Amino acid sequence: MKKSSELTPSMEDYLETVLLLEQKNRVARVKDIAEALSVQMPSVTGALKSLKNRDLVEYEKNSFINLTPRGMKLAKAILQRHEILVEFFSLALGLNGDYAEEQACSVEHAIDQETALRFQNLTRWIQANNKENAAPGSLSELG
Repeated sequence: MKKSSELTPSMEDYLETVLLLEQKNRVARVKDIAEALSVQMPSVTGALKSLKNRDLVEYEKNSFINLTPRGMKLAKAILQRHEILVEFFSLALGLNGDYAEEQACSVEHAIDQETALRFQNLTRWIQANNKENAAPGSLSELG
């Protein structure tokens, strides 16, 4: 299964950020995207033009950014991979929240949806079979 139509990790981050901003604020603006990703506004503008050319966002200068139906589908898949990985890293591996988030951001771009779902199934299996319902603190605790 292919992941996000061969988008770069940066493009995936932009799509995910637009989705999160739309969910939080109902709209996404260049300024908000730049702030969320800690980048300059011209970088956001360039990325949005590239995403628009791929029919993933609707964007005109000085207006709100909206995901196209195709962009929404991809952004939701990217966000789902991220959330699955955060859950795996925190619950199955016992990583703290911030570190689990950081690791998920790195790995989410390298796996496809099928692999992410397998991580999710593994996390659920570990939780179901862990009598103490606590994640190991380190790999050495696994045996």
